[in-house]
Amino acid sequence: MVFPKLDCKSRFCQRKPALSLCSRKGQRLLLAMLLSLIAAVPAGGENRNFRIGAFTFDLAATFQAEYNDNINGATFNPISDFILTPGISLTGEWKATELNTLRVTLGLGYSKYIKNPQLDSVRNFINISPDTEISFTAYVEDFTIEAYDRLAYSVDATDALLPNNNNPIDYGRFINLAGVNVDWDLNDVILFLGVSRLDIIPTTSDFDFTARTEHQVQAGPRFLVAPNLTLGFTGAVAYNVWHDSGANGVIKNNSWSYSIAPMAIWQPTSVINVSASAGVIWFEFQNNDPTVSDDSDPVGFFGNIIVTHRLTQKYTHSLGFSRSYNYGYLSNFTIVDSLVYGWNWQIAKKINPRGRFGWDRGNDSGGTNPEDYDRFYVYVGMDYRFSNNLIAGLNYEWSHRNSNIYNRTFDRNRAWLDVRYDF
Repeated sequence: MVFPKLDCKSRFCQRKPALSLCSRKGQRLLLAMLLSLIAAVPAGGENRNFRIGAFTFDLAATFQAEYNDNINGATFNPISDFILTPGISLTGEWKATELNTLRVTLGLGYSKYIKNPQLDSVRNFINISPDTEISFTAYVEDFTIEAYDRLAYSVDATDALLPNNNNPIDYGRFINLAGVNVDWDLNDVILFLGVSRLDIIPTTSDFDFTARTEHQVQAGPRFLVAPNLTLGFTGAVAYNVWHDSGANGVIKNNSWSYSIAPMAIWQPTSVINVSASAGVIWFEFQNNDPTVSDDSDPVGFFGNIIVTHRLTQKYTHSLGFSRSYNYGYLSNFTIVDSLVYGWNWQIAKKINPRGRFGWDRGNDSGGTNPEDYDRFYVYVGMDYRFSNNLIAGLNYEWSHRNSNIYNRTFDRNRAWLDVRYDF
């Protein structure tokens, strides 16, 4: 479920979402096309290295080498592997007029599993990063109109809850979010309206029970009460449809949901920023065939608060808490509480360490075997800038998931090197 967020696209705040797909042949063709583009006429301007007609582009090469000691998220017999992922990042922009802009962002990679080659990019799909999108922004007098389509391909065995499933690492899926946002700027008041469609498309039939489509409309005002204080609220209506035919023995309930959430963005000092939103949400599940044995129609509170503090000129940290209601795979929904602390320290011009640690707690609303889990994780990383074009990063993450379901408790260690070269 996509809930109202603090971000909105305007001078008051900011918005974003994500997603896409491709085969091995398509990868070779696309890579050949992109390499041929480098020979195009150079384009002027910052971070733009070639031009095709009125389109200016920035192309970067990426590479990741990762060791993961539990790629299948298993309690017993975890599978470890080394994963090599070369890729590209491409951004393009076309200014149709001074006020109307078409933008394209593309992030593609191909994962090679050294010990388990049958998983290469999990059944031969190209990795598609969450920032891949095509969007068009137009300004018409006091209105800002943005149309977008965001696509990603994701694989995470942590989310793969299927009874007796022996291959959770097969849980690849495309996530596509398309919509239109409209802001009406009335100086100290901004009215906004957003309409979107979210599609989750699994790539293997074992996980057809996760396929769904969600339609959402959200709207509300933002008020600039003072130069350092913005208040407002967001109302949203969503309809969620599951597509599984019941072949996996799981038929879930379609539902309507309604929510309203006041929000505030406050900067009490030049070094402290507070963003907060809290509201109520209620569901109407249709019980079309409740084989998940969950007939709950919940009403509850959700929200988030993030406090960001610049301790020194080079050290910034933040603390955030959130509660959300997420659609469940074997229940109507899961309540997830999250607490995260993050930090960023710009030691020197070329060296930038950072990190975060957090805790998640999830509770299913019902079902034949509702899950309660806790997850703890610690992440540390450091970037080193060799030049304006070349940057590398070393990263490590440890996580522990503890569940009342016996085969859903596990530890995971990941260490990886990222390299990016901006042409």
